[in-house]
Amino acid sequence: MSFEALINNIENEKEMIRELYVFSNHFNMINNLESNRNIIIENEEKKLLKDALDSLIVQLKIINDSIPALVENIGFFKELGYKYERPLAKENKDLIVMKYEPEKGKGKVSITINKADRDVFLQNLSKSNLSINRLKKKYSIEKAPVTEFGRANQYARFANKYFRNLSDKFVQKGHLRSLDYDLRKINSPYVVRTYLSMIFLSMSIAAIFAFLLLIVLIFFKIGIDFPFFTSAGESAFLRFVKFFWIIFVIPLITGVIIYMYPGSERKNIGNRINQELPFVTIHISAIATSGIEPLTVFKIISKSDEYKYTRPEIIKLLNLVNFHGYDLVTALKKSSKITPSLKLAALFDGFAVAISSGGDLNQFLEKRAESLLFDYKLEREKYTKTSETFLDIYISIAIAAPMIMLILFVILATTSISIMGLSINALTILMLLGVVLLNLGFLVFLKLKQPLF
Repeated sequence: MSFEALINNIENEKEMIRELYVFSNHFNMINNLESNRNIIIENEEKKLLKDALDSLIVQLKIINDSIPALVENIGFFKELGYKYERPLAKENKDLIVMKYEPEKGKGKVSITINKADRDVFLQNLSKSNLSINRLKKKYSIEKAPVTEFGRANQYARFANKYFRNLSDKFVQKGHLRSLDYDLRKINSPYVVRTYLSMIFLSMSIAAIFAFLLLIVLIFFKIGIDFPFFTSAGESAFLRFVKFFWIIFVIPLITGVIIYMYPGSERKNIGNRINQELPFVTIHISAIATSGIEPLTVFKIISKSDEYKYTRPEIIKLLNLVNFHGYDLVTALKKSSKITPSLKLAALFDGFAVAISSGGDLNQFLEKRAESLLFDYKLEREKYTKTSETFLDIYISIAIAAPMIMLILFVILATTSISIMGLSINALTILMLLGVVLLNLGFLVFLKLKQPLF
């Protein structure tokens, strides 16, 4: 048991040393940024980091102090000559075994320490867990499922089955390079031919829906008041002339929206990467200060699931090195051309220049982290001011205007007056529908503009 206890203690010491390394590097990075800019970034974060470091050091010392007793307690031999054999290990009443769960869901760990150090160890364990949990809750990047490179689904296979030949003709003419460019930058699982086939399939489905809608509009009028469907009261030919355009407009709008989606998504992913990049750069700089080779730095970042949008770009970089055989400098330059973020492209280019020219990589990363963090703070201030402006607009349009309209409708309800041929009930329904759509629009806008953290 003493040998197993020794192994458990050493494993726990390794984990504590890893945490000490991460926290100390982050603490030093904040101090360097503050000294270079002569500002105070975050006093509370520094205090939590300092508390976590101090308590981890005390725990590490307590576990380390128990190792000599564990080593002395190990026996690797047996006495000869008599039928009674000496036990392989002696019991030491001054040592106790403790089991605890360092993080919820990660399982329990077992350590052996001196009985006299039990209370001090528990006190510092509670202190370090409290500090680390507060750091993760307030300052860490929210973990989210990471977008992985996927495979085409059944819808794509069905689209290829019927529209692949038509898509090939468009692709061969070279008119879809911009679409191909956007698909590569958003890490789409679809090649341009497959995506174009999906557009054609979606337009076909939209055309069928438009045709059915046209048939309904030929024979019925759609209204807001109950009953919602009434007889058209006009000739079928006249109704067809009025609404035949929807057969072309609905499929066309569907195709345009799907075609423009990759470009819009590329800009969105680029903005999300820009929001993560200051913290990614700080992480890279903290790892690079240990003197390990640059490729290993990116491997460590790629194993972290904290950077949802930046991690796929790092994986693409590593694939260029591991599977395509490029050296790191060439892979960095190629990755800078296919990433949706201009700031990440600049980081890759600068990283490549620093490696190839033999420059000070640590100094480059510190300066870049400082610049990106400054830009990030400006973006947060801009978002705050934009939210305040839209809050004023929201109060005026979504709250004050409907109240005035309701009062007006109450007055009009006492008369037989109609507006634009609509009854008061129909106008009320339209107004409520408008308020709902307006609220949804504001929520979507704030969600799109909201920073990740």
